[in-house]
Amino acid sequence: MSTKDLYPFLLAEQATKPKYDEKELIARFTRHLQKLCFTPPSQEDLQKVLDARTALKETRGASDEQAAFSHPFPPLHASEILPRMRDEERIARRAKRLAHGKTVPLDPFADLRKEEAEKLKPIQDGLPAVMPEDEHWADEIAAALHDEMPWMGPATEHAWHALRRAARLGEPIVLRPVILNGPWGIGKSAWARRLAKRLSMPSIEIDASKSAAGFALTGLERGWGSAQAGRPLEVILQRRLINPLCVVDELCKAGSATSGKGTRFSFSDALLSLLEPATAKHWECPMYRLPFDMSRISWVLTSNQTATIEPAVLNRCQVIDLPDVTADDLVRFARRQGVVMGLDQAAIDAVAEAVLRGPAMARRRFSLRDVIRLLERAETLQHKPVLH
Repeated sequence: MSTKDLYPFLLAEQATKPKYDEKELIARFTRHLQKLCFTPPSQEDLQKVLDARTALKETRGASDEQAAFSHPFPPLHASEILPRMRDEERIARRAKRLAHGKTVPLDPFADLRKEEAEKLKPIQDGLPAVMPEDEHWADEIAAALHDEMPWMGPATEHAWHALRRAARLGEPIVLRPVILNGPWGIGKSAWARRLAKRLSMPSIEIDASKSAAGFALTGLERGWGSAQAGRPLEVILQRRLINPLCVVDELCKAGSATSGKGTRFSFSDALLSLLEPATAKHWECPMYRLPFDMSRISWVLTSNQTATIEPAVLNRCQVIDLPDVTADDLVRFARRQGVVMGLDQAAIDAVAEAVLRGPAMARRRFSLRDVIRLLERAETLQHKPVLH
């Protein structure tokens, strides 16, 4: 795959560049000038008024209201606190310059440790993306995937359309979030890994069933002993490519974790912040406390049932229901993979025979994992040294 151009990724300038409203600035400057110009009555003047009021009440028996009316405090004239016309013009010019002129952004790395700043500074200008070649290339990728795993046809079709669209528009490869829903052991995650490999895209795998999966997805903010960035961001920074493929396994078993203070951390909530295009476009990392454009990540999520998945997550993904893998599919996969692994024909035939007879002997269905284990066992036996 080819990479070209640089796409904005670290949005630090947008986060630190001041945003001013001209009318709000005029009001703030005016209030500040009024405070500077206004001189309150002195303590001596106030004391004279109070003494006069006391004397009036003692000698004439006047009430508090009568004394206050006869001896009021010094008046505050508007001319003393309102800005002059020249000041108003200066305020208007300064507010306009700040609101519409160029401002110097703050240093986005000021609060980071030295090693963190060194990791982010090289990507300030953007990152390259894995780009498609042309629509014919997209057809070849889809055909190869389908030939290798034909039972994953609906998933391959989803990727095929995404690749053709990216090639037609000349855009980076991005798959819309998709949930591959089907029986366990049919190779949903394996299909995603093979897709990433064929596209030469970095891949990330996160198990949603683990209690800390939400932290692995988004990272931990500063102040925690194990503060770190999320896996997707770390892979992007390591591989220097803006559009990796993230595989989330066991989405139907996603849970939440609760801190000692009772704060709840939900995996689904963490995932939503990256699936929603608006928030992913300006996603703020809890550890770096800087915004990143995470909208070019391709998401492949797997599940065995959709009933336990959060409705908000379902609403943001396309659900593809996949059939169970058949014995013929497993045998075809075993023979094809055996050739790739360099097994001799006898070993391949033995694995194929085991795949056909295995379910009856084990009294359970065989999955793609079983086939892969048989292939690996055959490879070990074929290359086992001969004992003399």
